[in-house]
Amino acid sequence: MESEDFLKRYQYELESRMVEDHHGNMKKSREKGEEDGKRNLPSVDDTFVTPFELETRSKYQAEVEELFQNGRQVLDDLLDGNFKPVEYELNELNDEKIRQLLTEAEKEKTHKLEELNINHLDSIKDIENSPHYQAAKKKFDKVNQRWEEVTHKHNRQELNIHFKPYWAYILLLFAIGIAEFPLNNQVFLSFRETPLLTLIMSGVLVITLPFLAHAAGKFLKQIKERKVYPFILIILVAAVVSISYFTSILRTSYVAEYGAPEAQLALDRWTFFTIGIILFLVGSVASFFAHDDSIEFSEVYHKFHKEENTFQIVQKEVNDKRATEKDDFDRQRKAIQQEYNQKAEGLKNRLQYLKNRKTEIAGNFNKILACYKGLERKINNYCKEAIYSYRDTNLTYRNNHKQPEAWSELVPDLKGYFGQISEIEAHPKPSKS
Repeated sequence: MESEDFLKRYQYELESRMVEDHHGNMKKSREKGEEDGKRNLPSVDDTFVTPFELETRSKYQAEVEELFQNGRQVLDDLLDGNFKPVEYELNELNDEKIRQLLTEAEKEKTHKLEELNINHLDSIKDIENSPHYQAAKKKFDKVNQRWEEVTHKHNRQELNIHFKPYWAYILLLFAIGIAEFPLNNQVFLSFRETPLLTLIMSGVLVITLPFLAHAAGKFLKQIKERKVYPFILIILVAAVVSISYFTSILRTSYVAEYGAPEAQLALDRWTFFTIGIILFLVGSVASFFAHDDSIEFSEVYHKFHKEENTFQIVQKEVNDKRATEKDDFDRQRKAIQQEYNQKAEGLKNRLQYLKNRKTEIAGNFNKILACYKGLERKINNYCKEAIYSYRDTNLTYRNNHKQPEAWSELVPDLKGYFGQISEIEAHPKPSKS
């Protein structure tokens, strides 16, 4: 308990109660003094005090003893619970002890950091050695090795194509097919088949021409790598020429049904044939410029970039986990360092803190002791005041107005306790030898 807390909470209450009790005792003293004075008690020759004085003295002595019981508990708490532990630690603590504790704290910090670093490395290894990551890495490394061999062989790393982007080439093939569809559909209607069968027949022809153009352009671009490609290319050209010729005949027949002259039909036949060949050539040229001249390089290129994208996703997941682990590692390492800094700073300031604390506790103890000594003296003075009030009133109401012989001596002091307790010296002066 701090002295200020004690003085604020208890001193006023104790003094108020003492004053109240004292006022009651003073009233009784005057009443009893008047009563005994009218009876001339005690007599002039009596050498002993009256029972009332003894009773009054006992009351005030009881107050002193009660005050001592309460005060001793407060002082003992300060002395045994606060001052002595601080004094003991202060006696044990010195510069050498502080250096020893700092060394132990630094060793503890080093041990924690080493253990944290080992756990961090283990966590990183667990992340990097996960089956999912290792399988993806092994697969990518295999594809990457093949990619390096192929790029070294061909001395390039990009596709040798001129029709970009590839989706524009696909749209062109669709456009060729769509351009063929309406006329072909009308031609096959002349067969008077069901609408579904007519749609299928015209659709097959629409799909066939772009497909053959795609194949012809690709085979022509990669003709050096496959010996069979020239023969297949000849077959494709022959097939396209045949399909275009017979298609032109069908279209001319369709036009003939509407009564076109014979001379016009011959021109239409070659016109339809030429249009088919031109569409085929357009598709073939587009296919030629939309493909690489090496099948091997093209296949490895697409496979490498596909696996690279897949591996980058897995790599990003691993990197995110690794970054999270690194952030957690840095946070824990910082916390260990801060803990050590606080402990080291606390140890360095501990000696001065203990000295200040000892002085503070000693000051609190002495303030409370002084307060109790003052209260004890006040009770003693109240006791004398009550007894003298009794005697003065007694003399006033006596017939002879003579003072009893027992009153010739001064009223003795009450038995005190706090005067035997010495104040605490926070910094005792060294004895002179």
